[in-house]
Amino acid sequence: MESKQFTQFGTFTVIIMSALLIVFAGLLIKHGFSADQETFLYTFLIVISLICLLTFYKLTIIVDNATVSFKLGFGIFSKSYNISEIASCKPVKNLWIYGVGIHKIPNGWLYNASGLKAIELRFRNTDKIIRIGTNKPDEIVKVISGLMTKNQNSEDENSSSRNSNSKSKNTYIAVSIVIAITIAFNIYEYQSAKIELHEKYFEITGIYGFPINYNDISSIDTISQLPNIETKTNGFAAGKVCKGYFRLTNVGNASLFINFSVSPFVQMVLKNGRVVYFNLKDRQSTIETFDKIKLKDKLNSTKLIQPSK
Repeated sequence: MESKQFTQFGTFTVIIMSALLIVFAGLLIKHGFSADQETFLYTFLIVISLICLLTFYKLTIIVDNATVSFKLGFGIFSKSYNISEIASCKPVKNLWIYGVGIHKIPNGWLYNASGLKAIELRFRNTDKIIRIGTNKPDEIVKVISGLMTKNQNSEDENSSSRNSNSKSKNTYIAVSIVIAITIAFNIYEYQSAKIELHEKYFEITGIYGFPINYNDISSIDTISQLPNIETKTNGFAAGKVCKGYFRLTNVGNASLFINFSVSPFVQMVLKNGRVVYFNLKDRQSTIETFDKIKLKDKLNSTKLIQPSK
C-alpha cells in the first residue's frame, strides 16, 4: 500500500500566533531597534511566536504498511509507531480543556493542532496511550485497523531505523532549542542596567531589579573603584557584567548592577542597611541619573555625599 497522508490545519493556532507576531513586531518597530532590554524582549517574543506558528500550524498523520507516524508543522517535531506494536486504534473526542499543542493526559500524551477529534493508539507492551488530533478519525482508524490485521505477525525492518532517525532528529532539535534559549537568556542578562525614574521612587529594571523609594536612601555617592567581590550568592556574572546579589570585601552582602568597563559606579546605602551599586551603559548616562536622583525633593532631608571628581 502506498503511504497515505491526512493533514489538518490549525486555524485557531495560526490566527492567535499571527496576531501575536503582528503585535510584537509593531511594538518593536514603535520602540526602535536600539540595543536595550526592550528590543531584545520584543525580538525574543517574535522568535518564540514564530516557532510556535511553524510548529503547530498543521498536523500531518502518515500511514504506510509498517508504521503510523505524524509530524507537527514543518516537521520540527515528529513521532513514528510500528503497526505491529499497536494493540488498538479508535476514534475519540478530547476534552476541551486539553486544547491544542502537546499535552500530558492520563496515561499518555496528546498531540493536537486543532479541534477536539483525535485517534487513540494503545500498545501491546505498555499501558501508555497516544492521542493524535485529526479531522478524519474514522477514515484513519479504518486504514490502520486494516493494516493491523494484515501485519499482525510481521514487522518491517525499516521501521526500527525510522524510529531511531526520528528520535535522533527530535533530540538534536530539542538540544538546539535549549541552547538557543540559553544563549538568548545570557544576551539578555549581559545588557547594561536600566533605571526608570518616577516621582516618589526609581526602579532598577530587568532580572534581579527592584524599586527604591527616594526617602529610603541614607547616602549616595559615585566611586571610581568597586570593592573586591568575594562570592556570588544569587546572581549573574559573565565577562565584565555582574547583576544580582554578591558578597564584597569590607561591605558584606550587596546588590550589584555593574558593567566594569564603564566608570564611575554609583554607591548607594539604604536606611535598612542594604548596599546597592549600579552604573549604566556609559559614563554620561550614569552621572546624569545620579544627579537626577540627588535632586529629587524626597531626598532634601537626606544627607548626601558629593560625587567624587
